[in-house]
Amino acid sequence: MSAVPTSAPTLEDVARVAGVSRATVSRVVNGKRQVAPNIQEVVRRAVLDTGYVPNLAARSLVTRRTGTVAVVVSGAEDAAKGGASTSRTRSSAARSAAYSAHCDHTKSTRS
Repeated sequence: MSAVPTSAPTLEDVARVAGVSRATVSRVVNGKRQVAPNIQEVVRRAVLDTGYVPNLAARSLVTRRTGTVAVVVSGAEDAAKGGASTSRTRSSAARSAAYSAHCDHTKSTRS
């Protein structure tokens, strides 16, 4: 029977495997400050070995940026005038700028 991992690998796990500090792992993962190339390679190998994946929700709490754009189009008449096509265009533009886009149409409540 194989062992089931109890939790996702953390920066601390990567640091332990790489033999560096948590701060060094963070710098390499986020590409923020200069780290010696040989240390970067050791950290990247440890990231692969541990299966570490950055937690985007935690990252957005720290940076106060989600990388998400929400577009809400109100009214069936707006959708009938090319709303779906416009939504696809906006989604494509958002992706090309490294954002995710969520487009939604609502029914008009006006009479």
